[in-house]
Amino acid sequence: MVALLITAAFAAWSWFRPYAWNPDPGARCRVVGCQVRQDRTNFWVYVHLKVEPENGHDLMKPVRLRTSAGREIEPADTTMAGEEGRGTSDLWFKFWLESEDMKGPLELRINDGTLVLKENSGFPALGATQLEYFVTNRW
Repeated sequence: MVALLITAAFAAWSWFRPYAWNPDPGARCRVVGCQVRQDRTNFWVYVHLKVEPENGHDLMKPVRLRTSAGREIEPADTTMAGEEGRGTSDLWFKFWLESEDMKGPLELRINDGTLVLKENSGFPALGATQLEYFVTNRW
């Protein structure tokens, strides 16, 4: 019974914990998750954001992924979702990164803020499928 309670508590904590504990309020979004897919020696990084309904996303401001080397990368693709009359509620950005870009932390510059996508240095552990979905910035 104790083991079951501990397992259930851990599962609930894993499910409800945020991607990052203190997201920048200037970003006006929060990260839901990042999917990383290796494509030979390069990587596709898909970023899913939830937009704050009271502030919204400013389409006129550029979105850039910044690597630890200072390189800024524009999204290769952008997808928006939301209900009619309520504006955008979710954003998905797709970035093409080289191997060198994945060695350090990654930050997303959006609206007037910065969100940490990857906090750790080194390559993410992708396993045999070469694909992984991360729900925390510690990858």
